Amino acid sequence: MNSSPTAFRFSHHLIDTDLPEGHYGQTALADMDGDGQLEFVMGKWGGEIYVYKYRAPDRWTRHLVATNSPGVVELAALDVDGDGRLDLVVGGVWFRNSGDLNKPFERLVYDADFGEMHDIIPADLDGDGRLEVIVMSDRHDLRWYRIPADSRQPWPHTKIGQGVHAGAALGDLNGDGKLDVVRTDGWYENVKGDGSAWVIHPIGPCTTPPADFHPDFTFNATRAWVCDMDKDGVQDIVFTDAEIPGGKVWWMENVNGDGLTWIRHEVANGDPRRRGAYHTLHVGDFDGDGDLDIFSCEMEAVPGDGPPRWYIWENLDGRGQQWKEHVILDANLGGHEAVVGDITGHGRLDIIGKPWIASGRNALGGKMFVVFLENLGPGTAE
Repeated sequence: MNSSPTAFRFSHHLIDTDLPEGHYGQTALADMDGDGQLEFVMGKWGGEIYVYKYRAPDRWTRHLVATNSPGVVELAALDVDGDGRLDLVVGGVWFRNSGDLNKPFERLVYDADFGEMHDIIPADLDGDGRLEVIVMSDRHDLRWYRIPADSRQPWPHTKIGQGVHAGAALGDLNGDGKLDVVRTDGWYENVKGDGSAWVIHPIGPCTTPPADFHPDFTFNATRAWVCDMDKDGVQDIVFTDAEIPGGKVWWMENVNGDGLTWIRHEVANGDPRRRGAYHTLHVGDFDGDGDLDIFSCEMEAVPGDGPPRWYIWENLDGRGQQWKEHVILDANLGGHEAVVGDITGHGRLDIIGKPWIASGRNALGGKMFVVFLENLGPGTAE
């Protein structure tokens, strides 16, 4: 058997195959119990929210912390009430951290008229030193919420612009020191820096859905990530098509640093088959060489021509012009909203995820699951 050195070695561990059926969209990695270690948070559409406590790569404990979650895909962990514990924001409600993963989190409504959304991002959008919550839904709009001093009261919101199905992200796209908001095919300029006035600028079209898959939600549905891909000191945007088979991975080069001129660079697949939808995106240095790689995985619910796989695209030249695709999981287990972080404490980026809804064709005969990909670091692959 031939062997070769590789910087991308992952050991996969099934950490839960005993979950109720349903649509699981809400995920986060956060230190929910304050011990300095990341936990995996996962919620079911209209149902339960679980926190998984890491014990060892193949041993986790599952804690039910909330029920009646209104969210679809969105979930954010942040300290809403300033008590030093991370709470969970989902849909128009937030769940107050009880301080004990074995005790239910209190369910509090901050907007009774906003039940479901797709994207949610906590950030200091108005520059006041406190976190706000930016949300987007094609059923409502793109808006941000200010958390009042009494967080149990309704949260006032400001409309940014029209919502689309997915693709919200934040970054300073014109170099003026203010946080702007990406919305898939355009970005909203934070004109005054306080979130009160917005002007939209085009980025460029998403991939056109294939002729045999045209639900309304497929148009302008991507995942987006703002970063300096080519190391020229300005912010670019990485995209994956999140809702269509045959989707692409690409990044938009911010040519002049003002967010007004963009060039699309596609990241080629390593084989010609049609891929399942890429409803996951993380951009980071997975191999420790100082540049940005791209991670995504194929869904089970929107399949391609073969079993779903998980990928890292290696940034060979450090400038986003040359890429090499690595398959890091090929076990007929799909992923949706997988999240990335140093879970084991080894200083490497690990990955954890689950399907949106399990396919009867998966390796577990249609069971829902959570899978953990432990980053083993550089070594020899056989």
